[in-house]
Amino acid sequence: MTKSKNLTIIWSVFSLFILSMNLRASITSISPVLKNIQMDLQMSSVVVSLLTALPVFCMGIFAPLAGKLSERWGIELTIALSVLLIGVSTALRLVATFPLFLLLTAIFSGIGIAITGPLISGYIKKEFPKYSSTMIGVYSAGMGIGASLSAGLVVPIMHAFHQSWNAALAIWSVFALMGIIVWMPIIKKSRQAEMTIEKFVNQKSRLPWGNRYVWLLMIMFGLQSGVYYALATWLAPKVQDVGYSDAYAATTVTIFSVMQMICSFIIPILINNSVKRKPWMLLCALSSFIGILLLITGGISPIFCATLMGIGAGGLFPLAMILPLDATATPKEASEWTAMVQFGGYIISGIIPMLVGVIKDVTNTFDFAFIALLFILVVLMLMTFKVRAKNDSNTYFLQ
Repeated sequence: MTKSKNLTIIWSVFSLFILSMNLRASITSISPVLKNIQMDLQMSSVVVSLLTALPVFCMGIFAPLAGKLSERWGIELTIALSVLLIGVSTALRLVATFPLFLLLTAIFSGIGIAITGPLISGYIKKEFPKYSSTMIGVYSAGMGIGASLSAGLVVPIMHAFHQSWNAALAIWSVFALMGIIVWMPIIKKSRQAEMTIEKFVNQKSRLPWGNRYVWLLMIMFGLQSGVYYALATWLAPKVQDVGYSDAYAATTVTIFSVMQMICSFIIPILINNSVKRKPWMLLCALSSFIGILLLITGGISPIFCATLMGIGAGGLFPLAMILPLDATATPKEASEWTAMVQFGGYIISGIIPMLVGVIKDVTNTFDFAFIALLFILVVLMLMTFKVRAKNDSNTYFLQ
């Protein structure tokens, strides 16, 4: 392999990592300053919760647009325009001084994320067909680092800008600026390979609604993602509910996030050359199950429980992203499968945290609400037995 080729590959990996940092920051930066927003804009709890719920629903509803837009502009350019939409929406939070405007920034950032995600999967399938698992790990790690930085630094930045949560939220548009700059050489390279792109553009995008296996992957994606968002939303209140301090609860959530970020990078690398996904999915789901069960029963450090949950969540997300790539042969097909999986999956995942909240309100305890998460994980583990294995000759078969 020539030096030029090596440099191109390294730049592509680096660019994907930077782009991926945009896919959660606009959502995770909201939670730490939620009370400040609510007080300043006089928003009810239900309305202010839409700032995180709306992007998740948009990530599902608008995912099918990815294929249509890439037909018109090509994968690489469409990714850049979608990241630009995320960046502009995030930057506009600087002047979001009334609720409707702030909610609109959440919607448009969610649309940008919805389009970017499936197309990154298609790009990985096109450029890294033999290392798709590893690249999903890079993709997941980028999202995790972007989410961790935005959630962890938004409050100090707010203090630095004289208690301006507007500035603290808008500053994360810098991720989009960085992403577009590093992505420009990729777009230029894609233009030079115009005939290759034309081959994909001339094929009409069609989501595989009639394929039962895609429906299976969609439900599995929704269940694992829903458990993650439910824990991200309700883990701290649960820890506080059993008598721990706010600081300890925040530490617990931080441990959960850090372990999720680390494992989302390491686990895909470990399984890159493995043809079987089931054992890894079962182990990750079991790790989350045990962590939640120990948290419910008590007597075990919530930080230890959060570590187990973080390991499980960190493995399940990239595995759920890898499965559509395993089952498809072309970048276009990978984008279509991923778009459908995320379409229904993110709608399901947006409902689950709300379900946990409803159960808590009805029963006045988190225990029954978290038992519902255990039930969801059991369903996910049972569905895992239907997952197809991949072999090196790209032949897929039911296990």
